[in-house]
Amino acid sequence: MKKGIMILGAMALSFTGFSQSAYDALSVNQLDPLLGTARYTSMAGAFGALGGNSSSAKDNPAGIGVYKCFDISFTPNLYLDNDKELSVGLNNFSLIINFRNHEEREKGYITSSLGITYSRLRNFSRYSGLNSLNYNGSSLSDAICSVNSPDVIFNAADDLGLVGLNGDGDYVSNFSLYDNYDKKSRFIESGKIGQWDFSYGMNISNRVYLGAAFGVTNLTYSQKALYEEESTNDSKDMFYLDNYYRADGYGCNFKLGAIVKATDFLRAGFAIHTPTIYTLDEEYSIEMDYNNQYPNQPEIEHSYLTYTMRTPFKMQGSLGFVIGKRALIGAEYNYDDFSSMRIKNDGVKNENECDIIQNEFNKVHTMKLGAEVKVIDEFALRAGYAYMSSPMDYIAEDWANKFMMRSYSIPQQVHYITAGAGYEGEHFYCDVAYMFRNQEVNYFPMVPQDETASIMNLKNHNISATLGWRF
Repeated sequence: MKKGIMILGAMALSFTGFSQSAYDALSVNQLDPLLGTARYTSMAGAFGALGGNSSSAKDNPAGIGVYKCFDISFTPNLYLDNDKELSVGLNNFSLIINFRNHEEREKGYITSSLGITYSRLRNFSRYSGLNSLNYNGSSLSDAICSVNSPDVIFNAADDLGLVGLNGDGDYVSNFSLYDNYDKKSRFIESGKIGQWDFSYGMNISNRVYLGAAFGVTNLTYSQKALYEEESTNDSKDMFYLDNYYRADGYGCNFKLGAIVKATDFLRAGFAIHTPTIYTLDEEYSIEMDYNNQYPNQPEIEHSYLTYTMRTPFKMQGSLGFVIGKRALIGAEYNYDDFSSMRIKNDGVKNENECDIIQNEFNKVHTMKLGAEVKVIDEFALRAGYAYMSSPMDYIAEDWANKFMMRSYSIPQQVHYITAGAGYEGEHFYCDVAYMFRNQEVNYFPMVPQDETASIMNLKNHNISATLGWRF
């Protein structure tokens, strides 16, 4: 009878535990706004009002209108995540087709360009984890005995003997807690977001540049939330509960932008981005075992879901300063309304998760500042800094009280430091860039057992090089 009551209470929460959550949506929506060509990265991506760089298509497509020649380039990169894992990727590929004006007029239409560019928007590779040795707190197995424990996890724990009835007819943990125990929690993410932009930019009187871009985005994301406990007594009593999550799919968006060349010294830029509308396929599974009873068949749940996700609306304002032919300074502000995100399952809004998004998620502010100085006509040095504010301040109290039985790593503020150099010849150019990224995260080893987050700083490094030709 007691077990039946527990299952009925759990079924009301089980869907929330095993479907796409607001916090998963948050993880896949915080992009890296500095990834692009090496020149773009080394100046912290502050090209919104400067243009003339293919990566500006993903920020302010009016920057494509600054081009006056054909341009083709590609940018490979090396990425070192906070767990010292090294990966190789492609940050950017671009083809700019310029439509020259052979009349050499100075007023009205001057020239225009069509841009076809690929941009890496995010590398997801990161690791969060905690090891608590000789831990003397309550075990997760005690929490599984709660009425609110998801039925899939409770049934597996009962079948394995991790929990069972005592003499009073109440469910209690059978995990050996006579001594302290070791607890390990790991949260591992991988994947990427890439975007193809098809952009068109126009130059009017060498003073006003207008642009539009249509973006097609591809997202692949996977997450492993691994948890285990092992008793320190002679029996070495142990169990684990692992959650696996994967999402992949495609989305599209639209961007409009303008750059005004107020003087030869000062330029101002503005752009808006529609939300990206994703259609995503999700796969979720849970594995659990107690004292190695299911070594070959530990899976207790496997589910699939197709849903749509609407990302934040974005606006951008920027300033560019051109100091003769020797230096550039770019400053940029980006606004992302994370509270405007929405999730739908089979065309129906997920009310619980959308309420969390609307009430708990922030407006995110990103500031970029970059500079370039030409040491000689062909060689330049560059540096930059960027800051992105936190998309949320704390985890929702009503959500934390639900027995989700999984780990979470909630992204917070990010700091970037960049540097680079470049050579530019008559037709060939080559740039290199280094980017240091330091992000704060709030890590919950197990929700809801650990309601207090551990604050971590996840640091990674990115080195990129661009090879390009203009003609």
